[in-house]
Amino acid sequence: MIREALSAVARNESLGGLLSRTPGARDVVKRVVGGDSVDGALTVAAELADRGLWVSLERAAPTVASESDADEVLAENCLLIDRIVAAELAQSCEVTVFPDALTSAGDVGSPGAFARLLEVTRQAEAAGVSLMVGMGGVDEVDRTLDWIDDLHARALPVGVTLQACLRRTETDCRRLADRRVRLVKGAHRGDPHAPHEQPLEVDKAYVRCAKTLLGGNGNPSFATHDPRLIEILESLAERFQREPHSFEYAFYMGRLEGAQVRLSEAGDRVRIYVPYGPDWFERLVGGLAEQHTSIVAAVTSLLPGTSS
Repeated sequence: MIREALSAVARNESLGGLLSRTPGARDVVKRVVGGDSVDGALTVAAELADRGLWVSLERAAPTVASESDADEVLAENCLLIDRIVAAELAQSCEVTVFPDALTSAGDVGSPGAFARLLEVTRQAEAAGVSLMVGMGGVDEVDRTLDWIDDLHARALPVGVTLQACLRRTETDCRRLADRRVRLVKGAHRGDPHAPHEQPLEVDKAYVRCAKTLLGGNGNPSFATHDPRLIEILESLAERFQREPHSFEYAFYMGRLEGAQVRLSEAGDRVRIYVPYGPDWFERLVGGLAEQHTSIVAAVTSLLPGTSS
């Protein structure tokens, strides 16, 4: 019920603006969002880089209603890549893009979707900026992975996000263990292809997937805010004799800041996920709705004085 409520809140277009203008909430917003513009996002990215942290920027896009809207999202992502290079942040800053934001009405099956993904991937490769492809619903997984294979065949080695809550992901991890994979828990509650609905089952699947990825030759990214899973990942990395910068831990901006500092000071690579743009609110709250572990803890960790 809480997840459904958060999902409904995420779709409230006026609430994000209201929070941004409310004095008490403004401080929270600044902790978790890179601002409304590219300039604000790059300022945050530079500050994080100065602290030895890596960054993943996502231009939070609204629902794309037309092909012209999709072209606008493409142009904004290409601009972001150019600005990252100009700010001399290409080494530490990647761009996250979701295929359903590159086509009208989220139809990833349209011819224009892959064409736009190919264009932004080519620009990122030419600029020396890493690109991470996000993952949408269950019905988009096969097509998205086909596109990733196509891009790799063109010598465009983009990363891809896989969701541990899906039963198929363990097989996908075995096939993609030599590539760059960002592993998340994900959330597809009620979907027949996502039977791991209980938190413990999702956690077990996450650990199995992590073992597969750490046993491969890729450089996986483990996105989790679960302290227990982070401890398990640390043990697994040691067991698989992984060098510190051959994998990474990923966090939403503002989440578990104490763990971010601890891992970074220990020599591990820590990447911070920073959404930005006028539509940041839907992306951020939607992300909270995906938390299979305690949502209360997720919200509480965003409050001032709760950074550990």
